[in-house]
Amino acid sequence: MMEQTTSAPRPDLRERGGVFVVSKTQPAHCGPANQILSEELQQWLRRGLGCIAGRREFLSNRYFAVEVRQLSDVVVGWRHFMGALERRDAVACLYSLSGMMPDASGRASGVRSAVTQLAEIMSVLSDDSPEDLACGGRLNLVINAICPVTGCRTTFFDFDAIAFVPQAADESDPLYDPLMAAPAPLVNVSSDIFGFSMFTWDHCRSRFDCEVRQLTAKERRYLFSVTTEAWQKMAEQTITNYSRSVNQSLCPTRLAPDKESWIANHQDPAFAETEKRPYVHEMPRQYTPRIVQIWQGYFEDGVLPHYKGVSIAGNALPARCPMAVHS
Repeated sequence: MMEQTTSAPRPDLRERGGVFVVSKTQPAHCGPANQILSEELQQWLRRGLGCIAGRREFLSNRYFAVEVRQLSDVVVGWRHFMGALERRDAVACLYSLSGMMPDASGRASGVRSAVTQLAEIMSVLSDDSPEDLACGGRLNLVINAICPVTGCRTTFFDFDAIAFVPQAADESDPLYDPLMAAPAPLVNVSSDIFGFSMFTWDHCRSRFDCEVRQLTAKERRYLFSVTTEAWQKMAEQTITNYSRSVNQSLCPTRLAPDKESWIANHQDPAFAETEKRPYVHEMPRQYTPRIVQIWQGYFEDGVLPHYKGVSIAGNALPARCPMAVHS
């Protein structure tokens, strides 16, 4: 259920039984990112984005974008993204919200004010309150889609929306965290499981020119081995990029020596936070074997894929943990 915000009623939405109903004639300001986003944001996605997987999807023209000019664009854009996901035209969705919160594009307002505004807008997709979303809540969107690897309609439980604001790059802000910074207020929606599935499907098409289900058991094992290692390497480069972009004394960010986990000064996948502390998160080396086991269970034993519990949120580090201290 979508809850009404505390702001004045919006002309682009009607309320029915406490739920926002979007007019069928509401136009959509959305589509492929390279057609929707400003040139500044496109340059950032090409050259400034630290996440290697995200950059790859943008360059592959599979990033869907929504330009939010009014509140209903959030809902209308989401429905169009779902269609693009079904067609495998998109892997992730990026909401650009400068049009609704121009004052938040500057540094003066601070991270707390900016993410509070983003939470107020994006809460139309959530049962949680804007206050909860801004203070570490999770804007999680459960999606039933065709799995690119198994070809089964499967529920993906880890499509999460995460807020990015320009102010997060400011070292003087108490919520400084460059990993959560972007040139404009943005909200990214993506799934590690679906992303890895599409990555594996891409490799299958490139190497074998067929669907994964058409491979022999030996070919599948080889494919899964190659893609799990490549996905891990991409993640390692991503964390290296992150660690180079931060002031480590203010925002500890690093890869663990065993490369099975990494430290960030926020909890993934919180929508936003108003307090900062280090969390430890899994690297692909830990979670991709769980995904591959599900795929093999389907291909070898006919067990329908089920991804609930595969994605695990980051765990807070004790204050005295050596990994949380800059050395």
